Amino acid sequence: MLPILVPILVPILCSILYPIGTLLAKRAFARDADLWTVAVVNYWVMALVFLPVLLLDARPIPWNLWWQPALMGLCSFAGQAFGFKAISFGDLTVATPALSSKVLLVALFTVAVLHLSVPLGWWLAAGFSFAAVFFLQAGAHSARRKTAVTLAYSLLTALCFALGDVLIQKWSPGWGAFHFMPAFAIASACYSVVLIPWMKKPLLGFSRHTWKWLLAGTGILSLQALGLTLVIGIFHRVTQANVLFSARGLWNFLIIWFVGHWFKNTERAEGGRVMAFRLVGAGLMFAAIVLVSLTR
Repeated sequence: MLPILVPILVPILCSILYPIGTLLAKRAFARDADLWTVAVVNYWVMALVFLPVLLLDARPIPWNLWWQPALMGLCSFAGQAFGFKAISFGDLTVATPALSSKVLLVALFTVAVLHLSVPLGWWLAAGFSFAAVFFLQAGAHSARRKTAVTLAYSLLTALCFALGDVLIQKWSPGWGAFHFMPAFAIASACYSVVLIPWMKKPLLGFSRHTWKWLLAGTGILSLQALGLTLVIGIFHRVTQANVLFSARGLWNFLIIWFVGHWFKNTERAEGGRVMAFRLVGAGLMFAAIVLVSLTR
């Protein structure tokens, strides 16, 4: 029973961790952390979190295939950069649900790259998740440009991560999931060195309170990334995992609505009509989860 439940429960758990991590990271932005500082710290924290799983596989590492995690790491690097740009620029109740467009892109890449068929129920679920983007945009008024730019960054994030997830399913069997995940995480961290000149100030120049939010947010984001990628690498159900993971849009709405003020988040003040549109979008994603869970 447990092996059957793991590929379902882990993506759902990751979908809860993601909005918590982004809320904490956005709190670091609200203090004095800049975009590129948060990004660089996140890449290296992720590499440290992923590194211990190397010990779970005693097989030799296929170094002759080094270019695979290097390319996957580039997808992760770009996706994280666009993702942090989205959450630093706009509202989390727009950025996080919009990332669920990733499930439709994953379904498309599954067919185009992996040459696998996708069940009709999963296509419908992906469509529900993608439709949520339009409800997020429809609720905007005075901040329409801000919402549009946030959506654009979120869609670029979704594109990079969708391709990356499909590549994990394609290449991890040759490495073993416990080797491939740390390899691409280390590659992403190495790429992040190019961002250091754009940081607002040296890492040691930030206050203790900024570091508290920064490490908490990036640590949680790294844990959810590890859980989701391992499920894809081990169970090879990239579309199912991403549809379940799209629940983050729903949890994000609920967390911000009920406890967002604890983290100085003011999105609830957008007004009932705007938040209602965003809730409809989050609800569509919940429907997608139910649909994919019932599809065999």
